[in-house]
Amino acid sequence: MESAWGVAALTGIAIGMQVAVIGTASQSTHPLLISLALQAAGVLCGLVWVVHRGGWGELADLGTRWWLLPLGLLGWGIVAALGYAASQLGAGPTLAVVVGAQVATALVFDMAGGLRLDLRHVLGLVLLVAGVTLIAARS
Repeated sequence: MESAWGVAALTGIAIGMQVAVIGTASQSTHPLLISLALQAAGVLCGLVWVVHRGGWGELADLGTRWWLLPLGLLGWGIVAALGYAASQLGAGPTLAVVVGAQVATALVFDMAGGLRLDLRHVLGLVLLVAGVTLIAARS
């Protein structure tokens, strides 16, 4: 369980770096093109991993999951949208708004899955929205 916290923190660092870089690059190159290049790099890395691991059977099984295509398209659009927003707002404000929206949406899905919201969740969300407002406000 402790390693999951570290993985989550490192993922946040990686996303922050990625958004800053694609935001800068999106000032001179279309964000959808940058996203396509990143997707292609991800596919290449994934294929190297599959070949090294010998996971062709597992990869073939994924072909039966139709919902992976729309999620992949959504991922392509998300990366492009992050690049566009970061080129206009900066990486910090962009990610503040994105993370706030993600947490609020995730709580809705958790509630649909049976989580009962309590005062702790509501206060956490209020504090998060306050933090987003402070970070995203223009000085």
